[in-house]
Amino acid sequence: MSVSVLSRDVKPVQQSQVHQWQVHKLRGEEVLLRTWAEQDEQNPGRYVITARWPKGHDFYRPSQGAYDPLLLAESVRQAVPLLSHAVHGVPREYKQAWERFSFAVEPLAALVTTGEDEVRLVVTCSDVVRRGSRFAGMTMDIDVHLGKRLMGTAHTRFNNQPAAVYRRLRGSYADLDAALANCLPAGPPVEPHRVGRHSAEDVVLSPVLGDRTDRWMLRVDPTHPVLFDHAVDHVPGMFLLEAARQAAHAVGDGSTAVVGMTTDFARYVELDAPAVVVAGAPVPRGAGRHRVPVRVEQHGVRVFSAEVTVA
Repeated sequence: MSVSVLSRDVKPVQQSQVHQWQVHKLRGEEVLLRTWAEQDEQNPGRYVITARWPKGHDFYRPSQGAYDPLLLAESVRQAVPLLSHAVHGVPREYKQAWERFSFAVEPLAALVTTGEDEVRLVVTCSDVVRRGSRFAGMTMDIDVHLGKRLMGTAHTRFNNQPAAVYRRLRGSYADLDAALANCLPAGPPVEPHRVGRHSAEDVVLSPVLGDRTDRWMLRVDPTHPVLFDHAVDHVPGMFLLEAARQAAHAVGDGSTAVVGMTTDFARYVELDAPAVVVAGAPVPRGAGRHRVPVRVEQHGVRVFSAEVTVA
């Protein structure tokens, strides 16, 4: 991606405000999206969403002068329920789940400026699936503009389930109170500086016996104010992205920055059983970049995998 690429002159029609419930956030300060509009009523399936990225977010802090790339990921995550509810008429109680997600950012185009740069997500929807009249999922390709710069791209596929279907799918885990009551206690954190963090409370990896440098236990704290903004019956997707990032930092030299990630959500990661995070050796990809394979295993089965690109 070239930092010289300028965003096209987009003129959305009839902007609508984003409501907090549409992005599934309990804390208002965690709502990143502001407005949405269909880009062209004659060619449905393309939308422009505006967002605001705080320069001093409590968790997604700028690093090396650039916005945290997981702000882009969280913006896309919020766009999933937003378009499900606002465009496809999905009721509040329906559940959306990532199947796969990837993003890439250009660090020089993600630099934090002294002004208030507008963030715009230009979303192209495709492969919409319906079960009868019910919206069941779709694919989204997203160009993310920061001011006049194209700073990143993303791709995702997600599914959408009615509450009754979700309860059948999750079985006993659909009991939210029971799932939280059975959550394993969080283990001791890895030293924060090893995983690119300043505070132990933000560390999501715990050392294993022998203090191996390529394997950790997932450290789940359901009281974390950002990663668990609201109660859920499983480990959230953004939590797993953070675990992949921290694992990539841990096997690097500590000075790397994440510039991309490709992920696959194979199964729900449950709260009541240990989950192991495993990172492979960084693989050179040229131009000072490496890719780090990361996977999460639970009950001996791969439940999540990622390829993290660092620079």
